[in-house]
Amino acid sequence: MKFEVDKQTKKDLEIFDTVKGGKSVVSLFDHTQCVGGRQKLYSFLSAPLADIEEITKRKESIAFFQAHFPAGMEVDKDSLDFAEYYIRHSSLSSRRISRFVAMEKKLFSKLSQNNEYYLTETGVIATFKLVKTIHAFFLSLQDRLKDEKPPKHLQENNEKLKEIFSQPEYIDILKKDKLKAHDITDLDHVFRNTNRDDTLFLLELIYEYDAFQAIAQTAQMYNFSYPEIVPSSENCLEIESIFHPFVENAIANDISFDRSANLLFISGPNMAGKSTFLKALGIAVYLAHAGFPVPAKSMKISVLSGLSTTINISDNLSSGYSHFYAEVMRIKDVARKLETNNNMMVLFDELFRGTNVKDAYDGTLAIVSAFARVRTSFFIISTHIVEVAEELKTGESIQFSYFDIQQQDGHPAYTYKLKKGVSDVRLGMYIIRKEGLIDLINNIKH
Repeated sequence: MKFEVDKQTKKDLEIFDTVKGGKSVVSLFDHTQCVGGRQKLYSFLSAPLADIEEITKRKESIAFFQAHFPAGMEVDKDSLDFAEYYIRHSSLSSRRISRFVAMEKKLFSKLSQNNEYYLTETGVIATFKLVKTIHAFFLSLQDRLKDEKPPKHLQENNEKLKEIFSQPEYIDILKKDKLKAHDITDLDHVFRNTNRDDTLFLLELIYEYDAFQAIAQTAQMYNFSYPEIVPSSENCLEIESIFHPFVENAIANDISFDRSANLLFISGPNMAGKSTFLKALGIAVYLAHAGFPVPAKSMKISVLSGLSTTINISDNLSSGYSHFYAEVMRIKDVARKLETNNNMMVLFDELFRGTNVKDAYDGTLAIVSAFARVRTSFFIISTHIVEVAEELKTGESIQFSYFDIQQQDGHPAYTYKLKKGVSDVRLGMYIIRKEGLIDLINNIKH
């Protein structure tokens, strides 16, 4: 089953898009060495998985690379670039010819600067080098896979490589140290004709392993961990020390859910850390379903079928939507998804910020109460309208947390730590007075 995630969610979490001068999640992991590896990385992040076996296979492969092959498969980039061009442009002639004709073609190419023969010769030599490189890595990987429980995906890849390298054509290739004129035409026929599918598999393998080492490198650099993925029937989420990877010296927090309390209501004043926390949580859930390491000390999550966030929603001028109406349409969209996809993570930041306080209060109370009755999905909803919490306390499936604010010399100090309970701190007028807004306006000359 496909993991459901829309453009708004990817935008909120800055998976690919980012504000000017900022970062994106994909850029955080992009330590790839080749274009194909970068494209593979993008494809992983473009389509998170909802199948526990597929998620686990990718996660274990990346963790294995981090532990045993942090540099990945070291490939000559020039050889890779030329081999890819040569293999993918199969319009070049790849007919098998005699040794005499091969020598004739080589001599003629030197006299006439035959471009087609040059491309073929250089492409064959580049592909030959790559085959040698992949075979050496295959042997190293084979040795490592004997020492411990091997990741299933890497084991499957090595079985395929074993099959390829046991073919007579490749046995002959691996015996050679350098190529002669007749080898060029023979191997050209092998690489781009009789064994073209094998050659394309080798290319895709290079790209995949390049992406794996890039992801593993990020995990090492930022101290990410590999989540424990459990069946959806367990209906749980437990994260220790989650942090936002873009925030320098980020404060880590813990969060846990189970079947009995699947809605978290977060209160607290503006700038206390609610939005950053929701983004960090969304990123962790997204990465876990992509089979990636996550920004947390540890994470256990049951497989979800989708993720939906409403954090940076804006009005839609082309459709004539106000900010409030855009919020209503977004909630309606989420509700429709939950009708057919009832195992999601839903994040709402500051519900109904686009309307008056009375409507925001009534709307937040009504929507949160309704979502609390949907027991098959997880909901995290933040607000600075703390009065709503008092009305919601009778809800059995709702748990309450807030971001702590402490007083230092009469001024608020943001701790960015999530605590159990409901916030009673109000900082709106403090900030207005601190910035001198009233005095500034009163001093305007009439």
